[in-house]
Amino acid sequence: MSFGTNNTGKQTGYFIYDVWDPNDGVLGYHLTLPNGTSTDLFCSAQILLPGGGSMLIAGGDNWDGSKTLNTGSKRSNIFRSDSNDLVPGRSMYRARWYATLTTLPNGETFIQGGDYGTDHPEIRNRQGSFRLLNGADTSPYYYYYPRNWVAPDGFIFGFSESRMYKIDPRGAGKVIDLGVLPGSFSVTSTEAMYAPGKILRVGGGKYQTVSEKRAVIIDINGEKPEVSFTQSPPQALQWSTATVLADGQVVVTGGSSVRNELQGVNTNALIWDPGTGGWTTGAASNSSLARLYHSGALLLPDASVLVGGGGAPGPQRNLNAEIYYPPYLFDLAGNKAVRPKIEKAPLSLSVGRNFILGVNNGANISRVTLVKTGSVTHSTNMEQRFLDLPFKRSSNTLQVTAPTSNRIATPGYYLLFVIDRDGVPSVGKVLAMHVTAQ
Repeated sequence: MSFGTNNTGKQTGYFIYDVWDPNDGVLGYHLTLPNGTSTDLFCSAQILLPGGGSMLIAGGDNWDGSKTLNTGSKRSNIFRSDSNDLVPGRSMYRARWYATLTTLPNGETFIQGGDYGTDHPEIRNRQGSFRLLNGADTSPYYYYYPRNWVAPDGFIFGFSESRMYKIDPRGAGKVIDLGVLPGSFSVTSTEAMYAPGKILRVGGGKYQTVSEKRAVIIDINGEKPEVSFTQSPPQALQWSTATVLADGQVVVTGGSSVRNELQGVNTNALIWDPGTGGWTTGAASNSSLARLYHSGALLLPDASVLVGGGGAPGPQRNLNAEIYYPPYLFDLAGNKAVRPKIEKAPLSLSVGRNFILGVNNGANISRVTLVKTGSVTHSTNMEQRFLDLPFKRSSNTLQVTAPTSNRIATPGYYLLFVIDRDGVPSVGKVLAMHVTAQ
């Protein structure tokens, strides 16, 4: 589901939204529907809610009948995937434009930032009501899409530009400042949690300056974050998008060396390997499209990546998308690889409850992985996280060890993959991770 402009690419999410089924292929039908909520969804925040397949859209802009006002909105809306309806939800306590949403271990939604809403975060409970965290003063942190994740201790870890913090969402809330990240990163960087408690941050730079080539790893598994530099990407990047692949590698697509300008445009897939810390340059786009501001990328269930958008405003206005097929989908001769198959899988998962998978060739399976479904905008993916799951095999049956906590596997939807000894992933199964008492 996508939204953000009218049908000519003009800035406003007031009029339409679009639904596409990846199973229909790149030439498949798009269901473009009228937005009847009277909300301008432009630069809002969105996240899949645990259970039911609905998406929460929080905040956005305001439309005066002829133009967007570039002001925050208190409105929330719900997209119901079973009917493709977009309907109004309850209003938030604060107007928010460029906010961030994060699913908490108890299934509630943590909402922070957004212009006009920097002073306090708030929480949406599972029944749709909001409460303001009056004890958590987030006004020292920049409003623009704070990068937030649930840490292994259950608190929110995040940073805004370069200032790090933790937020205790219980009760009235509490903020713990954690200092400054090294380097001159900005909101044009892109991030991915590629392993439990480990975050890759790539690129970013100041306005109208060439970004430095840089990437860091932020480890939040301890009491305080540990930051270390990893190998720099092949080129300087601003407004690129990092996507966790089915095997835990991270692909960075789009971006340019100068913020939203056609200078040093990246049209290659840049792949970072967490095992070595090194980068490889993958396939190039078959077009000259620049994926800059307002572009995005998402992992699809078939382990390919949807890369699209860019513009409003920008040097190009892209009402299109492409599919990137990573190297793990091909054999050494460059032909499509034979893929392992998941023959039997549960419809849902719960932490602490091990489960059984049926596969077509158990002896050839080397990994079982979970990738949380994404929600991407402005170079940030609000939900993606990656887990390797231990397993034991018995013929074509895999006995898989489930995640042990909703702090590691937050509630919501995941893509489950099996990967063979050649590194080829199956088509993913979409599974719901239940909320479990902590």
